[in-house]
Amino acid sequence: KQWYQRRVAITAGGILAALVVEVIVNWQLYRSPILELVKLLIPITIFFLFGLMPWIDNFAHIGGFVFGFLTSFVVLPHITFSEEDRIAKLVVKIVAGVMAIVLFVLLFIIFYLAQDATCEGCKYLNCIPFTESFCQDASQELRPRVGA
Repeated sequence: KQWYQRRVAITAGGILAALVVEVIVNWQLYRSPILELVKLLIPITIFFLFGLMPWIDNFAHIGGFVFGFLTSFVVLPHITFSEEDRIAKLVVKIVAGVMAIVLFVLLFIIFYLAQDATCEGCKYLNCIPFTESFCQDASQELRPRVGA
């Protein structure tokens, strides 16, 4: 039985992105918003660096973070401070929602149309081989699904 569940990584990335969106949207409420953002970005960077180790799916981390970032703008409640702020946040919600839908459709189409595509550098996004045998046991083999 596999002890690590990859679907956990997707939600963790989305939750971290929601925290970043919370700071961005409520920027005016924080005494030092840049410090708050840095306090979030340091663990997020460490989180993604851990994804370069074997058995951790960085594609799931990044995908969850991107979609969590976009959908958090749409779903999370926002405090508005003026009419201009309300309109600006509404525009951001619409743009983020459209971007999330377009990205989802685009990735869905690529998933089904690019069955035989290869990406030589993509393997380094999941595991950087610091030694000769470091990534051999990672069980993540990126190869085309057609004819495999």
